[in-house]
Amino acid sequence: MKRLLLFIMLAETLLSFTQDNLPKLLDRYMQAQATQNDFCGTVLVAKKGKVIYEKSFGLANREWNIPNTSESRYWTCSLTKQFTAAAILQLEEQGKLSTSDKLSKYFPDYPKGDQVTLHMLLNHTSGIQDVSNNPKWFNINHNLPVDKMKDTLIATFKNKPYDFEPGTGWRYSNSAYILLGYIIEKASGQTYYDYMQKNVLAKADMANSGFLQHDRIVPKLVNGYSLLPEGWKRADSFPLNIGFSAGNIYATAEDLLKWRLALASGKIIGPQALKKMNTPNQPDRGAGYGIFVENFLGQKVLEHQGALFGFNTYMGEYPEADVHIIVLTNRDTNLDFVPKGLAGIMFGKDVTPYYKKKPFQFSGNVNRFAGNFRSDELPFPVNVVEKNNKLYLQLGREIELVPESQTKFYIDEQDVDIRLEYVTDASGQVSRVYFIGSGIKNELKKA
Repeated sequence: MKRLLLFIMLAETLLSFTQDNLPKLLDRYMQAQATQNDFCGTVLVAKKGKVIYEKSFGLANREWNIPNTSESRYWTCSLTKQFTAAAILQLEEQGKLSTSDKLSKYFPDYPKGDQVTLHMLLNHTSGIQDVSNNPKWFNINHNLPVDKMKDTLIATFKNKPYDFEPGTGWRYSNSAYILLGYIIEKASGQTYYDYMQKNVLAKADMANSGFLQHDRIVPKLVNGYSLLPEGWKRADSFPLNIGFSAGNIYATAEDLLKWRLALASGKIIGPQALKKMNTPNQPDRGAGYGIFVENFLGQKVLEHQGALFGFNTYMGEYPEADVHIIVLTNRDTNLDFVPKGLAGIMFGKDVTPYYKKKPFQFSGNVNRFAGNFRSDELPFPVNVVEKNNKLYLQLGREIELVPESQTKFYIDEQDVDIRLEYVTDASGQVSRVYFIGSGIKNELKKA
């Protein structure tokens, strides 16, 4: 009995130590991202609804040397889509529309509108071509009045050929979410901005968030930047109101946490509507309504990213573990890796902080390192091929693996944190292989 009590006390002590140590581990990881990888923005990590780590890095305004803070407001870009999706479901609960409604009900002359449902618009299966593929979208006159803006926006994609017949495929479409914004107006009898402010943002107590419009001054709104080989530059300008219901919300990290908590608690929509939102129609794509349902480290994650002109954003929720991760940056960057590294720390992985790699002059034959590998913790195979005594990783495309030592290789691309590490025996034969992504080490097996 004494041994059992001692074991329980020891386990509780270790758990408490781990929990208390999390902020330090998260900060070590992010400090490396800031110093070694020029990360600038705000990061927030919460457990059971409580913030356990929040920190801002870099500058909100480089011209005036103004730092980012927890009060910094970021253009969230495509994170807006889940707000729009929630509003559609809210109106469905009120009986003002149905996700089975045809697009033609709201836009009678829209091509193939009688074949497209709101459900298809919400989960990117409508086939309507993405407006961001049309250069005209970026050149719209942002001084147009609201009523004229609608016709001008829709005209940039309305008569474009469909990518596929409605409901027969999947392709991400900003156009679909722009249409949903105007459907909210028609169903509610209010402007999109008014409806969203009163019925969505206010209900989530998002006092430091709103919608970007070209003639509105937003206090504490950060500038977007790009980091080029020659140095920092202001990101290209963008007519703010053309993102509309697909990408116009600005917010702080704390407000985005409030949003996720309000959504889960039923303040915005009921449990059945939330289940509908978080259920992927095509499991292989993981697309729900304004959210992607994925699996990482054996955990279900509800997530979405956004990116436009100097801003990259991420919001993820691990519902089973009650963990939220929010990453907002005011820099053009690849945000695939930072949130995963933070998640690795939260789930007890030994995560190596980011560091700048240096190329190494490899000697010998690399062919022994080639092969097809897999890991139960990775959702993709790791296939390494050799060509002209160079290694290439096949991840959708062939990417060269640059030697870091005689047994370590890495991808030399900006903001990419992927390495392969080989362990060899006394005879030089490979005995173990590790895939390291976002600092998380996974042992590979021969496929």
